[in-house]
Amino acid sequence: MRISTGKILTAVTAVGVLATATPAQAQSADSAQQPVTKAAATHSAGTKVAAAGLRKLYDERFTVKPNNAHYPGLRVSPAKAMKSLKHCFNCTFPVKGAPKKFPKENQRINLEACAVFFACKDAPVRYHGLGNMKNAWYFTAEKGHFDGAGSKVYFNFYTGSKGYLELHVEGYVTHPSVPDSLNKRFAVEKWQSFAHNMGVELD
Repeated sequence: MRISTGKILTAVTAVGVLATATPAQAQSADSAQQPVTKAAATHSAGTKVAAAGLRKLYDERFTVKPNNAHYPGLRVSPAKAMKSLKHCFNCTFPVKGAPKKFPKENQRINLEACAVFFACKDAPVRYHGLGNMKNAWYFTAEKGHFDGAGSKVYFNFYTGSKGYLELHVEGYVTHPSVPDSLNKRFAVEKWQSFAHNMGVELD
């Protein structure tokens, strides 16, 4: 059962990282079976939280399964998807520059976004966990990212209402250098590939 829109989630990690979810999708932090997303901004304790300048570009959900599968989905746990990522991150994560080893907190990753409809773009990010939400994480864009520094992408694996593994991705931008239509198209194609790759891995 999904928690209704309008509630706010606050999760605090043991190291003092605060994550405040936006009303769009906030819900119980201890639910590993639901679409749990994020903070409009996340900073170390004591740092001023400033969400100003973030604009939602997309909010997408994908069923985790091979694209050519003739069945509705996989009845596997979100934890199994995370276990696969921690075994080999870039085996399923589809963006150029992703490391094989699962990222550590605040690790910089020099991603590169490439598509047939626009030239490759620098996309450096830093990885952040979401406290006790073990099946979710987010990236914050560094200076030089085509979405603009401070942009964020949130990922979450959860069990959908029909019992199948789902991937939920939300993207927020600050000062993108790519038109929204192309930017969203790239994101949707990449995250669909992510769901496909994970489906192949777990099938």
